[in-house]
Amino acid sequence: MKKITVVLALLLTILYLRSFIWLARAWLTDPYYSHGFLVLLISGFITWREIRSYRRAQKVEPETFKPGIYIFGFGLLLYTIGFITLFPFLAALSFLFTVSGLILSFYGKPLMRSLLFPLVFLIFAIPLPLLFLEEITYGLQSFSARSSAFIIGLLGIPVERTGAEIELQNAAFTIGLPCSGMNTLISLLTLAAILIYLLRCPLVKKAALFCAAVPIALGANILRIVSILLVANAYGAEAAIRFFHDFSSILLFLVALLGLLILATIFRCKLIVSKGE
Repeated sequence: MKKITVVLALLLTILYLRSFIWLARAWLTDPYYSHGFLVLLISGFITWREIRSYRRAQKVEPETFKPGIYIFGFGLLLYTIGFITLFPFLAALSFLFTVSGLILSFYGKPLMRSLLFPLVFLIFAIPLPLLFLEEITYGLQSFSARSSAFIIGLLGIPVERTGAEIELQNAAFTIGLPCSGMNTLISLLTLAAILIYLLRCPLVKKAALFCAAVPIALGANILRIVSILLVANAYGAEAAIRFFHDFSSILLFLVALLGLLILATIFRCKLIVSKGE
């Protein structure tokens, strides 16, 4: 089995070399996916831990799952389409199906069940297609600007908004794409997936917790923009941008993460460290 594993790993490396290079470049240059290397490390660690636990518990030779070859074939089909059409996202995504099919075909369902999370978790390291990502980002930009201006108005502060531009009496801001909340959303969803893996609670509660990461991330970003506008209204635009802008990004992300943890506590989900717990 060890020889088969080494051969399969070598063949997959050769087949997906172009996709791996594309991913590495994206992780180094795309600010939305700079966490890609960290996702890879976390997935690799969980895979190593799950394989070690599987080997300790294994008493007989694994029973292969022959239909796994169809999943493998589907992965190759996706890769071929992505390769021919120069669609790197599809080619990279096919890796998850190809590897899953091989695991099922050679090692069976028990190991696949153990490695399901670290494999699916890799999807957070695959950059979304640019057009799709831009469409979402522009939508979030508009939503964040509109919501922030509305809240500022409710607080009794004179404000005018034109598109993504927000004007106060003594300052004017443009809610750029980096402030749309997309970074926070992608990062928080990634952390939510890890949190769900480490929690022991019903699947429905885990799904609800993961979905809750979306409004929590958007709310945290709007709160950040509102806080910057409040600082600008009280102390001027220079103070808001120079001293509060970068600091608020980290602070509000931690607030969003705390919101997820509080929600997990409300759901009565327990944190697990090892399988024995």
